[in-house]
Amino acid sequence: MTVFRAYDVRGVYGTELTEDIAKKVGKALGSYLPDGRITLGRDTRISGPSVERAFLEGALSTGCNVESYGVLPIPMISFETWKGGYNAAAYISASHNPPEYNGIRFRTAEGYGMLYHQTEMMDLYVKGVFREGEGRKIDRAPEDAIKRYADYVERKLEFERPLRVVLDMGNGSACGMSMLYQRLDFDGRVINGEPDGLFPGRGPAPTEESLKEAAKNVVKTGADYGVGFDPDADRGLVIDDRGRIVTPEKVAVILARERYGPGDKVVAGFDCSMIVERELEPLGMEVIRERVGDVYVANRVKNEGAVLGVERSAHFFLSEFQYSDDPFAMSLALGEVISRNEKLSDLADAIPDYPYAQKSIWIEGSPAEVMRRLEGDLAPLEPDTTDGLKICTESYSVLIRPSNTEPLIRLYVETAGDDVDELIKRFEGFIKGALK
Repeated sequence: MTVFRAYDVRGVYGTELTEDIAKKVGKALGSYLPDGRITLGRDTRISGPSVERAFLEGALSTGCNVESYGVLPIPMISFETWKGGYNAAAYISASHNPPEYNGIRFRTAEGYGMLYHQTEMMDLYVKGVFREGEGRKIDRAPEDAIKRYADYVERKLEFERPLRVVLDMGNGSACGMSMLYQRLDFDGRVINGEPDGLFPGRGPAPTEESLKEAAKNVVKTGADYGVGFDPDADRGLVIDDRGRIVTPEKVAVILARERYGPGDKVVAGFDCSMIVERELEPLGMEVIRERVGDVYVANRVKNEGAVLGVERSAHFFLSEFQYSDDPFAMSLALGEVISRNEKLSDLADAIPDYPYAQKSIWIEGSPAEVMRRLEGDLAPLEPDTTDGLKICTESYSVLIRPSNTEPLIRLYVETAGDDVDELIKRFEGFIKGALK
């Protein structure tokens, strides 16, 4: 048994994700690729080496050649895959899930998230029809990949003053990345910088609550800003100079205003705040909404030729650097902006905050059937059905979508007024009505 999610393979290690499954996934990926050259990396989870060995055995048995980097952030694996001309990448991680989870993630030849359900890989896995051969493993030094990345991004950035940044590595794969910031002359203050697959410092998920220590460090050390990473380091949550979390949407607005201009496209996840449109469309930028999921946003950024992509969960895509979600590129580009201005807190405060609330409603039966009924009930409001049901007016937005992992419906409400509680109650009523 395993968990094939929308954009990766993920489950509890030892039950939902086993070595046998990892080996079979390796065979499926190796058999799917015509030339069979991939990169491989992992985060710091305790089960990582075992899952990695099993995956590697499967991939090599198809004749696929694998360049293995060990513990390295997935954006670095994405960069190496793209710049090295490889066919694909695999990465052993369960992202921000608890330590008992693990998974296998996939990247295309250009380094961004692979929509593997749309490839032959799934069919090969199900049928168990695999190519046979003798592949070769080559070990690569992770620090060399970071140096190549630093060489690349240094040419794209220019800082007008020295910056101090607090880096909460979360005991994950970001632990080796302080050398990047040192190379660019940052005064980098690292916390939770020891690799540990149990994530003892503050847990695997960077949140306002878990980053309190980092926020205190930003204020205490007089840092310009801070960033907290998750275990595979594809997400980065930003802290301003006053120790406050800056929402990903505000970070995206700041970057878009300072680095891009009229006619440029920005892709925002379906659940992102309406501030993205309200702040960027008057500047002549086009905002495109995409369904929730970093893989979907990455593909849309690539296909639309967008300059920037953002998800509420703190995935950032800056295509001038690479198509992969890359919080390091985000943090450096943001640093360049801060170096030209006074304070990040001032930039953030110039963007309005809208009251926001979310609620989860447990259901019995088929979420799809409930959503079908809701679509009929809400038809007079003309909801957008790209991902669930989204209703946008001049004063508020409401998103109703089923969970991908649990039997519940999620309700998200954002408003420019003071009626958030009223809106929650109103649309919760629609959901409960559809349950009857």
